Parts: sequence; structure tokens; C-alpha cells
Amino acid sequence: MKKNILVTAVGGRSVGSGILHALTRNTAAVNKRWNLIAADADSFSWGLYKVGQSTLLPFAKASDYIRKVQEAVEKFAIDAIIPGSEPEAEVLALNKSAFQIPIITNDHGLMPLMMDKFKATEKLKELGLPTIPTFTVEDWENALAAFDFPIIVKPTTGTGGSKGVSLCANEAELKTILEKLPPNSGYCIQPLIGSDEGEYTVGVLSDKNGRLLDSIVMKRKLLGLSLLDSKKVGNTNFSISTGYSQGFFIKDKFIQDFCEKMAVDIGSVGPLNIQLRIHKGEIYVFEIHPRFSGTTTMRADVGFNEPDILLRNHLFDEEFSRIDYQFNVAAIRAFEHVIVPIDQML
Repeated sequence: MKKNILVTAVGGRSVGSGILHALTRNTAAVNKRWNLIAADADSFSWGLYKVGQSTLLPFAKASDYIRKVQEAVEKFAIDAIIPGSEPEAEVLALNKSAFQIPIITNDHGLMPLMMDKFKATEKLKELGLPTIPTFTVEDWENALAAFDFPIIVKPTTGTGGSKGVSLCANEAELKTILEKLPPNSGYCIQPLIGSDEGEYTVGVLSDKNGRLLDSIVMKRKLLGLSLLDSKKVGNTNFSISTGYSQGFFIKDKFIQDFCEKMAVDIGSVGPLNIQLRIHKGEIYVFEIHPRFSGTTTMRADVGFNEPDILLRNHLFDEEFSRIDYQFNVAAIRAFEHVIVPIDQML
């Protein structure tokens, strides 16, 4: 009998929509295991109309969010929940005790690593790993004294999908951005470490008991949907990504050993996504996301199906080791849409 799985935050370019893809389009075996119920706060969300059952939920910060999720669990006889957004991953990880079913998230104690850049930097220092210098925007003059352009201005919290991130090639551009920020904006400044050719996103998967299973490396290709901005400084072009990754799945022992050790050291349980650049032979981590990745769909398509594996581990007590997936392949990204009669919208 199929298990009923609630997947939240299923908008068109969200992590939640990628989870839906991974659990519906990969293999016949996957399709036989799961009956998916999609949820979102907005009726104009792609995933609500891609599965047989759907529901609306309030935003994660709403006072009645947990109660509404509990009602959905009862209504649809849900067997497990997978949050598809950072705010929902955080609040559901904190409130696991309010449910009698598995919630497929990482440990709540790791959530600050994706919610606060300064806390992520502190954790990297604690582990003895190279860190990217990080300054508050109020301390911009000291930041400029510490490193050269180009620099990144971004929110200290909530930068999923590169939201609010800016690339500055000179002081005039920096001042223009700073003038637009409100007081106590919570933004920070970092140097752009390394080159476009040395950027990677890495998934490290651990089971429900924290046992390391495997990792997967994508060497990012910054163009098209993946390119947020590009600036020339001196004779060199520098680029930053949108957060919508595409590129090449490869095996890289240096990167995988680094990320797997980091996952074990921080106590990762479940999905972990690490974004990094290699500069002068050193790995510099610039994002730590203890959640599913925007590349979940593409990983599933090469045989590294994280949602499926974790659901089987939680619901059927299946055990896994290294995963037999494709590598030395390119993953090229595009949009997808759905046509819905207006009178059938939630």
C-alpha cells in the first residue's frame, strides 16, 4: 500500500517542487511507493496541480501554522512530511514532537547554519576550516580595508535562491546599494572568493540516525538560469549564481571527503547541501543548508534520490550504503509550467 506523503512549498522554482519531481517522475518503483499531497500558501503554485491531492497552508510564521499542518495530516492520513522551504524546515524541525509521524528534516540545532551567515562562519571556524571574511554592512569601511573588489552584499539571514544578493565591482556600486538598505538591515559584506570555474554544490546524505550514506558533487555552470550577475574587475570577469544550479555531476574525492567529514562533524541527520568555491587549493564554504537542495530533481534523475531514500529509511527501516548513481554527465535546467482551469484552482 502506498504511503501518503505531504510535501510543502511546491511553487514552480522551489525546493518543494523539486521534491515532488523526485518522488513522481524517476522510476516506476518510486511511483508505487508514494501517494503525494502537495501544499503551499499560494494557490498560484505549480505543484498544487501536478499531483492528485492538494491543500493550502498558512506561511510558516503564522501562529496557526502547526495546527493547520496537523489538520492536513489528519485529513489526508499523512504518513510523513517533507518541508519544501527553509522557514517550514525550521519550524517543523522544532516541532517534531507535535506529530506522531516522521518529519523529514535535518536536526533543528543545525538550522541556524542556513538562517544566519555569522553563525555559519562561527561553526566553520570551530571546525578549523577556512572561512570567508564576513562584515556587517555598517562596518563596510573596515571590510574594504580587509579585501579587494569584487565583493558580495547579501542578507545575513534567508538567502535561499540568492535572494537579495548583489555583486559590487567598485566603491561607487557598493555605496549605491548601501544607500538603498534600511537601518539595521541585517545585510553583510563578503569578498567573492575564487573564480566561476571553481564553484560547486554538494549534497551529503545521512540516514535518520546520522549515519553517512553518500555525497554527490555538481560543478556549477554559471549561465542562463544559473547566472545572477557578472561584473568585470580589472581584466577578469566575476559572476555569482542565482541559486538555480546546473552543471556537471562529477566524482571528486577531495571535495567529497571534505564535505562528508564536515557533515559528520556537525552532526548532520538527513539532507545537507553545501555550496563552496575552491581557491588556491583550499575549499571555502559560502552556504550551508541542512535541507533538501534546489538540485534535488537533477540528483534524483541520475539515481541519487534523496527524498525517496530518506522516506524508505524512516517509514520502512531500509538501510542504505553508497549509492550507485550516474556521474560525468551534464544537468541542463529549464522551466516547466502547468495549465489549470481557473475554476479548479484552490
